[in-house]
Amino acid sequence: MGTEERKAREKERRRKQIIDAAEKIIFSKGLEQSTMDGIAEEAELSKGTLYLYFKNKTELYLAITERGSSMLNARFSKVFTSAHDHTGIELIRLIGETYLTFVRENPNYFKAFMYYESLSDVKELEKSEFAQSCEENRREALNFIIRALQIGMQDGTVDDSYDPKELAVVIWSSTRGITTVSHMKGVGHHFEVLDDMEIPVDALFENFLKLVGTGIATEEARKSR
Repeated sequence: MGTEERKAREKERRRKQIIDAAEKIIFSKGLEQSTMDGIAEEAELSKGTLYLYFKNKTELYLAITERGSSMLNARFSKVFTSAHDHTGIELIRLIGETYLTFVRENPNYFKAFMYYESLSDVKELEKSEFAQSCEENRREALNFIIRALQIGMQDGTVDDSYDPKELAVVIWSSTRGITTVSHMKGVGHHFEVLDDMEIPVDALFENFLKLVGTGIATEEARKSR
C-alpha cells in the first residue's frame, strides 16, 4: 500500500470515527443540546481535529443525514434485486413499505432528513459536500420510483398516460407526509385528531398505499387484484 493510499484510508477512518461519535451524541441529546466539545470527547479526539474534517455542527449533522439516506437507498436497491418477480405496481408498494420500515427502525435518521429539508440557505448548502451528497441520494431515491413506474407502464400494471417523473414526485412527497405522521406517533408527538377519530397509523398508511395503487393502476391490473 502506497503512502497516499494509506493517508486516504486513515482520513476516511477518522471521518467515520467522528460521524459515529456525532451520531451517538446527537441521537441521545438532540442537535441543539449537542456540542462539538462533547462530540470530540466521545470520539477521543481534540476539538481542533474535528474542525479539520467538519467546519461546524450542522456540517456534521448533514454527514449523518448523508449516511442515513445512503442506507435507505441501499434498501431500495435490494427491492430491485428481485424486480423480475414483481410487477411495477408491486414494486411501488414495496418501495413504500421499505421506506416506512426504515423510518420506524431509524427515527433519528428521519429527523435528520427533515432537518436537511428545512434548511433554506441555498448558497451555504451549495458549499457543503455532504449537502450535495444528500441531494444526490434524494435524486437516486426518486429514480427508484421512476424506474418502478416505468416497469409498470411496460408490463401493463401502471397507467402509461402519466408522466413517470411527475408521478414519482407526487408519490414521494405524499409518502413523506404520511410517514411524518407515523414518525410523530412513534416518538410520542402525534395528531390528537387521529386518536379522536380512532384511526391507527398503520391503517392510514395501508389505505394510502391502496389509494396510490388503485389510482395509477391500469384497468387490467385492478381487475386482477
